[in-house]
Amino acid sequence: MGSRIPGMGRIALVICIDGVVIIPALALLWLLNDLPQIPSDLGTLSRQTGINIYADSGELLYTFNKSIEQVSIHEISPWFVQAIIATEDLDFYRHHGVSLKAIVGAALENMRHFRRARGGSTITQQIVKNTLLTREKTIARKIKEALLALQLESMYQLEFGAKAKEKLLELYVNGSFFGTNAYGVEDAAQVYFGKPAANLTLRESAVLAGLPNAPSALNPLRGEVQKPSGRTQHVLRRMVRAGYISRAEYEDALKDSLVFRGKKRKQNRTPYFVETIKDEIAQRWGRSALSFGALDIRTTLDLQMQQGAERAVTNGLSDLDRRLGFMPYEMAAELNRERYVQSALICMDPATGYVKAMVGGRDIFVSYYNRATTSRRQPGSGFKPIVYLAGIAANLISPVSLFMDEPKTYRINRQNWTPRNFKNQYLGQTTVAWALTKSANSTSVQIVQHISPERVVDMAERLGIRSKMGPYPSIALGASEVTLLELAAAYGTIANYGYKVEPTFVKSIEDPGGRVLYRHRVQPIPAVSPSDAYIMIQMMRNVVNRGTGRILRRMGYDAPVAGKTGTTNDNSDAWFTGFTPDLVTSVWVGFDTRKGDRRLVSKKTGRQITGGSGAAPIWTAFMKAVNPATTDMSFWKPPNVRTVEIDPFTGEAIDSSMQPDSTRVLLRVALDTDGQPNTQLEIDAFRRTLPDTLDDY
Repeated sequence: MGSRIPGMGRIALVICIDGVVIIPALALLWLLNDLPQIPSDLGTLSRQTGINIYADSGELLYTFNKSIEQVSIHEISPWFVQAIIATEDLDFYRHHGVSLKAIVGAALENMRHFRRARGGSTITQQIVKNTLLTREKTIARKIKEALLALQLESMYQLEFGAKAKEKLLELYVNGSFFGTNAYGVEDAAQVYFGKPAANLTLRESAVLAGLPNAPSALNPLRGEVQKPSGRTQHVLRRMVRAGYISRAEYEDALKDSLVFRGKKRKQNRTPYFVETIKDEIAQRWGRSALSFGALDIRTTLDLQMQQGAERAVTNGLSDLDRRLGFMPYEMAAELNRERYVQSALICMDPATGYVKAMVGGRDIFVSYYNRATTSRRQPGSGFKPIVYLAGIAANLISPVSLFMDEPKTYRINRQNWTPRNFKNQYLGQTTVAWALTKSANSTSVQIVQHISPERVVDMAERLGIRSKMGPYPSIALGASEVTLLELAAAYGTIANYGYKVEPTFVKSIEDPGGRVLYRHRVQPIPAVSPSDAYIMIQMMRNVVNRGTGRILRRMGYDAPVAGKTGTTNDNSDAWFTGFTPDLVTSVWVGFDTRKGDRRLVSKKTGRQITGGSGAAPIWTAFMKAVNPATTDMSFWKPPNVRTVEIDPFTGEAIDSSMQPDSTRVLLRVALDTDGQPNTQLEIDAFRRTLPDTLDDY
């Protein structure tokens, strides 16, 4: 038995040796097989037609990633060339694509600072990263980058011989992004300093050479005029260390005056929309497409609607500034503008999901944060239609179902919870339809108790909400956070008679040759039945005509509208989301942070600014401009649904032939063919089964 052990040991040793050799070899083969192809025509790497973004009408909105003019190394200031080499790749003329010295040096410096203080990529590796790879930070990507850099250097050596390095450097400086939509050093020199790249001074060269590392964060227009930034000083010190400039020249450069007199670029008319398009490109093709891509993108944007949205938001926020006690926004210092009330708006076609207009905030130059697509906030009562629809779709409630709207206390996690109505005003005995019209919190919680929170979560997901939601009783009051886009999409599913479509900002993408790379296809998915959706639409129309959204009518908007207001209990968020037969629009107003005294409360009156008084006026101003009422505008009614007039407190049918009573409140509701208004017997039966005021949940 013992004699067999050495043999087994030799086998194990052979397996280990084979593993050491074979596994890395297989990994290398996989990486080589997965490597992007460097084009045989190396000139295609430098030909940049840019990314052109068009409105739905075909009008050009914005162009980026486009080098205005390519220049040779001999047409660039020597100061700039030396600054780039000293800063980015001191061994550029000595390595063959990868520098082990730079990698080791970067690793040691990063270990010394306990953070990523310096990268080890050569200029050739940066070209590869920008043109051929994604920006993901993985070991596999770094290995691919190194392999491709070695291949690229070899190809340039074969193509250009002694001028290979010169051509690689030209490719890098002509394709780098310098911020302010400037691509390439010639473009950057004109944009920032109004001069050719050949005439850049030492300090100007140092400023520009420091930008490709982080062009937005290092934007020199934000403080470089007063004194050299830390980045500029870093570039100059590297030039001293490399022997390109003397200490005296370094000191003179720091004292040199800097004047920005660049050419004014065409302004981005739809900045939040463009940034959203950039995100979509990055998700599909990687971040490298944003730096070196060449695409023609046809968006869903309606430019006239976008302009109407921006006017409505700007005017609405000016009014809110006044009510909240802020000085006019235009007069405020830039640092103070971050404290001002914000708003977001999104408008889409419910049948296609095409986003027609979007405002992500009041000023992208103060905050890039897109409150329409990224910010998750509590929608408050704006979530109630989803709660009610969950009950209707499960056939557990109808518009005439009866509840007792009164203070009720629930035992949750061994603590009492008593949800309150706005201003502590309760309806008493009420129908479901009237409770939604008046946004009664107590009834909404009772509905969730009756149908289960899990059904509400399921309905939210079916309608298109992707944010994580907990099946808790507070979901009845919109305590789970959603984005503005998600809520608009959910309402859009109702407006589309129960068919969900994915919201999209892009219709099609083509390459410069006209080849279609992507075309959006509308794919409706049934979420709820058309009859249930229409029943909900009619209930939400009552909100606008008789309830918390009636400000739309007071402001003169007469189109058929279904919608719902939403306001959070801490006065930090106010919403209105509503739709006509053509468009669904959602508006949010509030503060980016809930810290301190930033609340939606009128400084003069002390009254809460609600969804009805804060967000709905913006919604109305926008919709009046882009979707005015017409005689043929109406919601389609499914054949298996009928509308009846009821008493909102009992659910009894009101006979139109009866003598009219001016004191009696009437409410129009939709019922399916099996649904009936309440009879007196049903009303009496409900009253006999009223529960105690303390319920366990």
